[in-house]
Amino acid sequence: MNMKNIIKILMLSILAAMPFRAFADGFAIVIDPKSYEEARDEVAAYSKAVESQNGWKVEIVIDKWQVPDSVRAALKSLHERKRDPIVGCVLIGDIPVAMIRDAQHMSSAFKMDQRSDRRQSSIPSDRYYDDFSLEFDFLGKDEEAPYFYYSLSPGSSQVLEPDIFSGRIRPTDAGGVSRYAKLRAFLRKSVDAKLSDRVLGEMFYFSGQGYISESKTARIDEKAAFYEHFPWLADGRRNAIGYMDHSDQNPIKEKYMNELMRTDLDLAVLHHHGAPGVEYLNEIPPIKTVADAKEFIVRNLREHVYSAGQRGKDADSVSLAYRTRFDVPESWLSDAMSDSLAAADSAYDASFDLFLEDFSGYGYKPEVPVVMLDACYNGSFHLEDCIADEYIFQPGGTVAVIANTVNVLQDKWSDHFLGLIGQGACAGELPRLSGYIESHLIGDPTYRFSNPDDKYYDIEGLLLRGKASEWSRLLKNGSPDMQALAMHRLADEGKTSARDLLGILKNSEYGIVRLQALEELSDLGGDAFIEALEYASQDGYEYLQRRSINYMAESGDPRLIPALMKLSIANNTSDRCTFAASNALRSFPRDELMAEFERQFSGSAIKYIHKDSVKNVIAKVIKHSSNYAEELKSFIPSDGVPAGSEKGKRLALRSIRNIFPHYMVPEMIEYLMNTSNANDQIMLLDAFGWHPFSYQAEAMKKAAYEMGEDPAYPEAVRLEAKKTYKRLTHE
Repeated sequence: MNMKNIIKILMLSILAAMPFRAFADGFAIVIDPKSYEEARDEVAAYSKAVESQNGWKVEIVIDKWQVPDSVRAALKSLHERKRDPIVGCVLIGDIPVAMIRDAQHMSSAFKMDQRSDRRQSSIPSDRYYDDFSLEFDFLGKDEEAPYFYYSLSPGSSQVLEPDIFSGRIRPTDAGGVSRYAKLRAFLRKSVDAKLSDRVLGEMFYFSGQGYISESKTARIDEKAAFYEHFPWLADGRRNAIGYMDHSDQNPIKEKYMNELMRTDLDLAVLHHHGAPGVEYLNEIPPIKTVADAKEFIVRNLREHVYSAGQRGKDADSVSLAYRTRFDVPESWLSDAMSDSLAAADSAYDASFDLFLEDFSGYGYKPEVPVVMLDACYNGSFHLEDCIADEYIFQPGGTVAVIANTVNVLQDKWSDHFLGLIGQGACAGELPRLSGYIESHLIGDPTYRFSNPDDKYYDIEGLLLRGKASEWSRLLKNGSPDMQALAMHRLADEGKTSARDLLGILKNSEYGIVRLQALEELSDLGGDAFIEALEYASQDGYEYLQRRSINYMAESGDPRLIPALMKLSIANNTSDRCTFAASNALRSFPRDELMAEFERQFSGSAIKYIHKDSVKNVIAKVIKHSSNYAEELKSFIPSDGVPAGSEKGKRLALRSIRNIFPHYMVPEMIEYLMNTSNANDQIMLLDAFGWHPFSYQAEAMKKAAYEMGEDPAYPEAVRLEAKKTYKRLTHE
């Protein structure tokens, strides 16, 4: 064998050993001219770090247009080029914000009436910049803010499948510090973080008050899932995964901040309610003594009296009214108008939660590199300030925050694919793969940890060019998250069957892999999906069980009633699963529910102390939960003539986006196709589009298709029908 052939064989061997790195990729830095001028050196250093650490060719795009369409076109062109196509981008500085309308079905929970102020009823989203399959109609620019309003076109894809990942670094002058000083400081610390070669070795998760019914079972099982995401942390000799609950201490704020300032902490997953400028951590401490009760009453009434006085009302009259109503002594409210006490009350109220001003007020400088804020509005980057921005623009070590621009569903799969960031994936991949329009990476989307076992996965390259053979191998031999990702890609390509997925659901040892199998089966529907829901409803992983119950509500298939009823009458169903089951009852007919309840509850295997009393309680819940359909019938009668007020009808039609009595679909379709009220038709079609997993989906698809093609209907109705058809067919 000659030397040339030997060298060729050696090179092929090296390339074969490399993890899917056959082509070069690119990355785009999009920055406004002024920010680039102010931070040119820092941008150059960041660009160099991305090239050296991520191995991508970096393109710097100066946004000279200040129009989203032009920025999007530039990114699309860079992604579609043959040489070094970009796999991601970061939007730095004053890049215009796309405010998306008519795409609420792409969110996890946002359903605001779009007749409200458009700043409030639109979704700020960078899916405009990273999902090139979406099509938009321009609606106009905000006169006072860099907001550009777009409507998702009826002809667009109605499913989120971002082509690249993205991130936002949008400093403002909030807090009295120049946005350019913030930008320079952030880019410097981002470069330092990228060069640190850090392995994810310590993580922390937190549960705030009122979240997912404060289910202890859910949080116990969540820790087990984290060990599947990060199997190298499953070393019983050290506490690599820490947990803190809001009830551990009240107020918890300082203990919470101290934990996030640990320099050895790598990842924090924070579950709590939120607003743009608040992390809601605690509630008022539970009353345990008589003194506690008195203090609670006095403070509460005093705050009401003081507030009334500040609004110009007569404080003495308000005080007298409260004393009379609650029969409390005059002395309890004698100092209600004291400014010093009002300030103390305000400080007391503020002690339970984390506010924007607490970062500077407490000297709070989070050190954990990656933070997930599983809360509403904490990632509202379009505003002058938000919680996520404060995390990255502090002098601490946080460089990547996954957060949401609007409200979010508590029951969403918040840690979906989370383990990938410990195995070579960039933090920006998590919002990309989440499937939600509101989820964003605030900070450096290219940040990633070094792989703990030196087995590097070019996950971005895999997503761009991975072959079915590679995904099949990973499905068999990869880590749990790689198995889940491989399953997702194979299902997308039609390379796996419903029976294969059902087998994985029943046999995989990993909860997150079984959960991914259920997700893929939900898209396929049919008998296998119903069987999967019945099976998963008794799974040992709480979130998979909860997910299956929520899917039962989304399906409404009467074959699921026995499984749902079994959960509803079980004594050991977790708090959040009980909540989900109660909601799911509203999707099924009362008579069938009650018949199954009577059958199961009368069985000799059901043992309860005071069984008759328990039976009455559960029966009452079933009856109450199924009342909704009766209310809806008053607005969608079979004779096609609606009764009741217009306001009540609108509320009823909008509410079926959340609460869907599937068995009423024939009546709804009859009204939909025969009424002359175009507004009702549009609302009802939109509501249908929220339920692609319904066992009545085929009937809804047929009606939507026929209406979309029938010129007898108004154009607006036909466009909504076409949009609904695409939503129901996952297009």
